[in-house]
Amino acid sequence: MNTKRILFWTIFVLIIGLIIWGLAIAMKKPLPTATVTAPAPISATDHVKGPSNAPVTLIEYSDFECPACEQYYPVVTQLLSDEAGKIQFVYRHFPLPQHTNAVPAAMASEAAAAQGKFWDMYDLLFTNHADWVDLSDPTSVFVGYATKLGLNVDQFKTDLASSTLRDRINADLQEGTQIGIDATPTFFVNGKAITNPSSYDQFKSIIDAAASSTAR
Repeated sequence: MNTKRILFWTIFVLIIGLIIWGLAIAMKKPLPTATVTAPAPISATDHVKGPSNAPVTLIEYSDFECPACEQYYPVVTQLLSDEAGKIQFVYRHFPLPQHTNAVPAAMASEAAAAQGKFWDMYDLLFTNHADWVDLSDPTSVFVGYATKLGLNVDQFKTDLASSTLRDRINADLQEGTQIGIDATPTFFVNGKAITNPSSYDQFKSIIDAAASSTAR
């Protein structure tokens, strides 16, 4: 074997060795973990359901277009029914950029809120998810919901383009981003982020434990 070939294979083996060593070192480093801090206190601009003196405050940062949020909607709805009086529920907007109809849907909910019908629109948006999520322009569907709810449709249409309502959504989004949220839904129970429960029973157990802890 000539000198050039020996040199080539020596360098090759060294490079492979350095790559393996680098990978080994990298694998020993702990993966970065996202830190989610406590959400902002409840304010007059929040959408709140349930008694203010409830032992449990459940805050959800959500995206109306998000499939996972749609799946949790009936779970949260059942919890609020079964645990009536025990939970104060707060909904906050966190429209994800990959969901093109998330902001329009949030605007529809705020336009309904301007006429006292936020929770009614919230229900319609989630229970009729398939009717609007894939549309290039869901406005006509949202106007149909406004009509169904007996809203002033002309006012609703105007509010769909309101910069004030858009700022309201952006305020939720910015606050959520500042505390470390990067996915939806993100839930907080009494100010602490929880891992999304895998079932209704697991979610109920978390609520019951929080209520018991508060009562002590």
